[in-house]
Amino acid sequence: MTKGGKRVAVKGESKDRISGLPRNVIDRILELLQVHDAARTSILSRMWRYNWASLPNLVLNHHFNRSFKKESHYNFKEVVDDILLLHIGDIVKFVLDTRGARMPSHAVIDKWMLYVTRNGVKDLTLRISDNDTYTLPSSVFNCSTLTKLKLFKCVFKPPNPFLGFLNLTTLHLKGTTFVPATLYCVIKAPLLVNLSLDLCRGTQYLNIVSPGLKRLYVADSHSYLVLDCFMNCTNLRLLGLKFNGVVDNPTNDKISTLAKLLVSSTALEVLSLDSFFVELLSVDVVLNGIPFTLNCLWRLLLDIDFSKMGLISRTLQLIKNSPNLSELGICVHATSDNAEAILKYLDTPSYLERPLDKLEYVVINDFQNSEVELLFVKLLLSLTPSLLRMCIAQQTDIDIDVALELMRFPRVSPRAELFYSQRTFFDFGCVDL
Repeated sequence: MTKGGKRVAVKGESKDRISGLPRNVIDRILELLQVHDAARTSILSRMWRYNWASLPNLVLNHHFNRSFKKESHYNFKEVVDDILLLHIGDIVKFVLDTRGARMPSHAVIDKWMLYVTRNGVKDLTLRISDNDTYTLPSSVFNCSTLTKLKLFKCVFKPPNPFLGFLNLTTLHLKGTTFVPATLYCVIKAPLLVNLSLDLCRGTQYLNIVSPGLKRLYVADSHSYLVLDCFMNCTNLRLLGLKFNGVVDNPTNDKISTLAKLLVSSTALEVLSLDSFFVELLSVDVVLNGIPFTLNCLWRLLLDIDFSKMGLISRTLQLIKNSPNLSELGICVHATSDNAEAILKYLDTPSYLERPLDKLEYVVINDFQNSEVELLFVKLLLSLTPSLLRMCIAQQTDIDIDVALELMRFPRVSPRAELFYSQRTFFDFGCVDL
C-alpha cells in the first residue's frame, strides 16, 4: 500500500497488451487461428478462458483433422462433440471434413447438423470421406438461415414437401447424387446467384427454380443434363460447361439446346466451353440457323480440336458473334499437320467480315507447334488491331524455329506483345464461383 492508501500493483497482475485490446479485435485474432489453436488460448488467464467458445466460425477442415491425428488418444467424434458442447452463441459458418476420421456412424453427423442448423448457420460446408457417401438429413433442408451451401460426396434427397432454400445465394455440389422425392428433384432458391455442379449424378432429375442465377458451372457430369431447367435464368453472367457428353431426356417434350440457352442469356459476360459443347453449339447455329449475338461477352474460354475443320470454323463463328470480346483463352485439345482442307480454310479468311477490334488479350495453352495452329495464330494477329498481349504456352521444350516463325508473323496492332514459353498461363475450364 502507498501512503495515500492506494494498492501497489504487483508484478504480473497488470494486463498484457493483447488482453487490453478491444473485444472485436481479439475475436478477429482468434478467427484467424485454427479452432484447436484458438481453444488453447483458454489457458492464458480467466479472461481468455471462454473467448474462443463464442467464435461464430468453426472450421473443422482436413488440416484440423490431421493436426489431431498425431495424438495417441485422438477421437474425432469426441473432439467435435466437445467443441459444440462448449460453444456459446450462434454458429455463422461451419465447415466439417471427415476425410481420414473414424466415424462410428452417420447418425453422429446428423446430430452435428441438427445442432448447427438450430444455431443460425449461414455458411455450411460438408465434405465426406472419398470412400463414403452421406445422405443429407432433413435438418439441412429445413434450415431457413442458409445462404451458402457446399456439399462433397453427399446424397441430395429433399423431403416431400420441400419449400426450398429461400435465402440461399451460393450452392456448390461435388460428387453429389440427386435422388428425387417424386418425379424431379426440385430446388426452389429464388435468391440463388452462384451454382456449381461438379461430378454429380442424377442431374436428369434436377429442376432448379432460380430466376436470379448469375453464375452457372457444370463439370464432368456422369449423367446427362437437361438444359431447359435453366431457361428461366435470363440473368446469367457466367456460364461454364465441361462435359464428356450430353444425352437428351427422351421424356422431355421441351428440350432446350445450348444455343437456345445462349440466346436467352443476353447478359452473358464470361463463357467457358469444352470441345464437345463447341460442336454441340455449332449444330444448332450452323445447321438449324439459330441466330444469336453475345453483345455483353468479354471473356471466352474454349477447348479446341484443331484436327477438325468444323470445330475451327464454328469457333471463329462464335468469336465473330461476340463483338465486344476482349479476352480469348484457348486450350488445344488435339491437332494435326496433315489436314489440307483445314490449312486451305485458314489460309483464305474470307469468312470474317470485320476485324476483331475489341480483342486485347489472347492465351493459347498446350500449343503443339502444328501448322494448323500456326496459321490460326497468324490469322488472329492479322485481325486484332487492339491486341495488347498474346501468350502461347506448350508442355514440351520450346522449338526455336517455331518461336522465330511466330515472332515474324505480321501484327496489325502496333502494341501487340507475343510471349511463347512452357509456362501455363491459365487453368482452362476452371470457373471461380
